[in-house]
Amino acid sequence: MASPAQITANRANAQKSTGPRSVEGKSASRFNALKHGIDAASIVLPGEDPADYDALVAQYQLEYQPQSASESFHVDTMIRADWQKRRMQNVEADLYHTVLAESPGNSLAAALLADSPAAKLLVRVQRQIAAFERTWHRANTELRRVRAEKAEPSLEGSFDKYLDFISIPPPIHELASLREWDRPPACPPAHTGTEDDGGPDGASA
Repeated sequence: MASPAQITANRANAQKSTGPRSVEGKSASRFNALKHGIDAASIVLPGEDPADYDALVAQYQLEYQPQSASESFHVDTMIRADWQKRRMQNVEADLYHTVLAESPGNSLAAALLADSPAAKLLVRVQRQIAAFERTWHRANTELRRVRAEKAEPSLEGSFDKYLDFISIPPPIHELASLREWDRPPACPPAHTGTEDDGGPDGASA
């Protein structure tokens, strides 16, 4: 697990968190201490340090600061997947040592090809590690999706406003202007020949 220096640094970072500032965030975080204490008792196995788990939880809470029940669910899923993956990585390291000890003098590849019980278990552990990674990424993707949906404006409301806009008739004066614009131009008066040009034949009176 984490080294003593990492644990100390994690705890120091956790102390810098001011916690959620919104009313919703404060309400959702009221039972964090109780919830994490119960969760630690159920997920931390003998031989594992509960302080390591608490430090991991504090890091996730500081980074993601869930503001709703659904966000807390996804963050908790990420925490558990992360913790269990770390546990399996320790098992993986132990199995590598066992596989090599079963085939002294052989390379790691040759020891794995020996298909011993430890080598078979190693494959299963590696699959489990990959499964925890997929679980983490799914929860992280869902968390981001939930937050993106909250941040996006409602398209339905915007469309309704657009329909209201196009259904409003233009003002009366605009309609009058349109009628004047559509009206054909008046024809010039016909030339009668009675002006001062002297009459039809051009002669002056």
